[in-house]
Amino acid sequence: MIFRWSIWGLHKEKSSELLRYSILSFKKQFGKSHRYIIYTDSPHELEDKFNKIAEVLDFRSSDNEYDIDSVTTWRKWCPTARMDITETEFYIDSDVFLLKYPEEVDEFIKNPKLKFGILDEFKGQPWQHGAMQKKGVREAPFVNAGFFVQKAGYDISSDLIKEFEWWKKNIENDEQTHHDEQGALAIALTKYSMSGELYVLPKDNYILIGENENRSIQDLEDITLLHAVYPDHPAFYKFKYFLDKILNE
Repeated sequence: MIFRWSIWGLHKEKSSELLRYSILSFKKQFGKSHRYIIYTDSPHELEDKFNKIAEVLDFRSSDNEYDIDSVTTWRKWCPTARMDITETEFYIDSDVFLLKYPEEVDEFIKNPKLKFGILDEFKGQPWQHGAMQKKGVREAPFVNAGFFVQKAGYDISSDLIKEFEWWKKNIENDEQTHHDEQGALAIALTKYSMSGELYVLPKDNYILIGENENRSIQDLEDITLLHAVYPDHPAFYKFKYFLDKILNE
């Protein structure tokens, strides 16, 4: 299996601590026999910090379609949305942490009908699709792109590129938002959602916590995965002690 993260620009300084905890949390549960990869715009800045826990690779290449300067996080898919179709591949945001072994992911992988897996949103609202709501796909699921799984044999690339190209042609610079890429992925996944080929992880234990999401949560004992959401990731700092406890067990 392949586990991949992306980090670029100022995020390399602001989110490197979160990224380290995220990688270590997945290695704790899945072990060292898989590939753990960080894609970045300047590998030399990260190699000393991360070379013992992950491969640090340059996402810049001549055919890299997603390397675009925008508030929208298209660069998370650099250099390509799919590395190896023969492997189950996990895309993980740097503020996503695995707290216990994800049995639901095992069940998803074993189910022959399912192709893709993703987090549920806290509460489905149009702004979570960003400017892509302009496309008017009412069936698009309200999903969270911080954790996305492509099962071996399946590839979201062509569907996502189609939405990326629509975004470039139809969304002006002053319309772009942080959530546009998530909206594009949701639209790309719509046909799989409607055909029962998309698995949305249960939101009660694959949980988003932030300034506006699940603020009342005081402990993580029953939680499998935590997305300590952007912009300030308060849940990471609140529950850092819990992550330290897991990693040191």
